[in-house]
Amino acid sequence: MFGKSPKNIFGHTLVETGRRIKMYNLKVFSQMDFEITPEQFVILSILDDDSNLHQMQLCELLFKDRSNMARLISILEQKGLIKRMQSVDKRLVNKIQITEKGKSLKNRILPVIKKSRNKVLNGISDEELNFCIEIFNRIQNNLK
Repeated sequence: MFGKSPKNIFGHTLVETGRRIKMYNLKVFSQMDFEITPEQFVILSILDDDSNLHQMQLCELLFKDRSNMARLISILEQKGLIKRMQSVDKRLVNKIQITEKGKSLKNRILPVIKKSRNKVLNGISDEELNFCIEIFNRIQNNLK
């Protein structure tokens, strides 16, 4: 329909690659019987790095809408992996913090994530990866 020039197949290739990585990670998480999804792991990882975030900041970091993020937070909170802490200034904004149980699970999953990343990036040099990241950054800047 559009031909096979790089500009015509780029979007499809990007989406297909992302879909395959997502499906592979879901399969790995399922096989390892983790109680969370890779998407939920990312939230735990972000909260472990910065324990002073609120829901809207997580939405911005992960490009999620409020309702989707609220659902993800509720699931993680029900599992005892995160907790909502009332803001010091008593506003209606709750800070989201990872619990010790959440940190423990994150640390248990981290080696599996690293192994998965190594499989995904097998045969790709740091130089090639840096070039790819540079291209993606240019595309993102074009869209600002």
